[in-house]
Amino acid sequence: MKRLIIFALLAFAGWYGWKHYDQILHPKPRHFAVVRNDSGEKLVRIRLTVGGQTYVKEELPDGQTATFPFSVDSDSQFDLAWEYDARMNTGHWMGGLVAKGPLVGRHIMTIGEGGGVVYTTQPI
Repeated sequence: MKRLIIFALLAFAGWYGWKHYDQILHPKPRHFAVVRNDSGEKLVRIRLTVGGQTYVKEELPDGQTATFPFSVDSDSQFDLAWEYDARMNTGHWMGGLVAKGPLVGRHIMTIGEGGGVVYTTQPI
C-alpha cells in the first residue's frame, strides 16, 4: 500500500511536470495592476479585463487597493468596470497600454470622486 501511494505521487508529479514544463522552466514576465479606491465610497463588483483575462474583486472599501498580477501575450488595453455600493451608478474606464514585454510594470488605476480614473505606470 505504501509503494502504491508513493508511485501515485511520483506519477502525478511527472504528469504535472509534463503538462506545465514550459511555465516552470520559462516563466513569462508578470505585470501588476493596482486598482485604488479614492472615490469616498465603497465599490463593489470590480472587473478588470486585460489581455483577454478578467480579474474580479467583489468589494473595495474607500482608501483600499486591489492588486492583480498578470501577463499578456500581445499589447493590450485595460477595461475597468465597477459599481457603487450605496447607489445604483456604475463606472467604466478603458485605456492605458500594456506591452508584451520583456519590461514589466506596475499599472495603477485610481478611481476618484465622480468616477474619474487616473492612470499611472511605474517600471518594476
